[in-house]
Amino acid sequence: MSVTGGSEWLWLPHVHWAEFIALYLFLGGTAGGAYVTSSWASLMKSLMDTDSWLGKILLARTDDEEHRYSCAETARWGSVLSVLSIAVGGVALLSHLGAPLRALTFPVLFTNFGSWLTIGTWVIVLFTIVAALETLWLHFGSAVATESGLSLFPRKILGRIDSLGPWSTDRGIVWLLDTVADKTRPPSRAHGAIRLVGGALSLLLIAYTAMLLSDISVVPLWNRTYLPFIFLLSGVSTGISAALLGTVASGGALTRTNHRFCLTDDAIIVVELVAIGLLVSFLGNSSDVAANVTETALFDTYGLEFVGGVLILGTGLPVALSITVTMLHQFTDVGETPWGRRLLTGGYALKYTLVLLGGFLLRYVILMAAVKTPLGVPGL
Repeated sequence: MSVTGGSEWLWLPHVHWAEFIALYLFLGGTAGGAYVTSSWASLMKSLMDTDSWLGKILLARTDDEEHRYSCAETARWGSVLSVLSIAVGGVALLSHLGAPLRALTFPVLFTNFGSWLTIGTWVIVLFTIVAALETLWLHFGSAVATESGLSLFPRKILGRIDSLGPWSTDRGIVWLLDTVADKTRPPSRAHGAIRLVGGALSLLLIAYTAMLLSDISVVPLWNRTYLPFIFLLSGVSTGISAALLGTVASGGALTRTNHRFCLTDDAIIVVELVAIGLLVSFLGNSSDVAANVTETALFDTYGLEFVGGVLILGTGLPVALSITVTMLHQFTDVGETPWGRRLLTGGYALKYTLVLLGGFLLRYVILMAAVKTPLGVPGL
């Protein structure tokens, strides 16, 4: 397909939903989950900083410097990964459109505010703004300039650019962002309110993709009773895994922060497995021909991706791996030796990587195994 006026590059030959849309659904859910993880880690760190009674109840100890460091790393990783995920996911979504730049006219053209397409578009825009501000405040400013950690890689990259640029390094990009962050950073209560708004937008961002699919009621696999719940659980799980994978890389694998988030992720995965089982049971017990064909496709045509990728590698094995590593970490002295620490760190990293793989394959299978219910024609 092409258009006149030298705009052929606007038109791309994507004729069905496949890998690009699955990638967008996955990254959208991960972005929302990573922001929620960032906000929770920021709350834990703030409770430690204030030494409040609530912090003593929730954290048990407020003097654990390793926990403080890993909370800060998790918060920063979650914020920056939420921005990167929604940015890459947006590109994947736009690349599927025939004329991508026309999507920028959504404030004028999207007038059906009862549609999840319109709702979702506004959620994406508002979430991106809040997530970008949170990333700015967590990575830049005078208070952050003295901190260390692998999550501060944006400062290091921009600092390197400043050192190579023709401008003065003490008045470069990092200085500008530090200044903007200090000038715009809200008071703690207002910042907490913004995080609550961002958390609500995050959950809407995760759920809206399922709501958008389930608007198509002739596809049994996209059932509105189960799919939004499954996507919500999976999105939070992949967001936790993405942020904590960064924390593990920063050296926080054996901290209380990682331990608590890892166990939370395990619980979410177990509930997600139950929800997936209920959806499969619904398909198997339905009298709809499309539902029965879909169930067969899940275990036959896409059996490798669904059973092997989603149920085993993406959910079941990560929980088993997490329990094993946690038991070794908490009840043995394996973590007291250098090789033991490397073993435990590798176990946590593998667990989070598998969860991310399973999250993508879940979206892929949900798209590719979907079968429409045949339309009934009177008289035939």
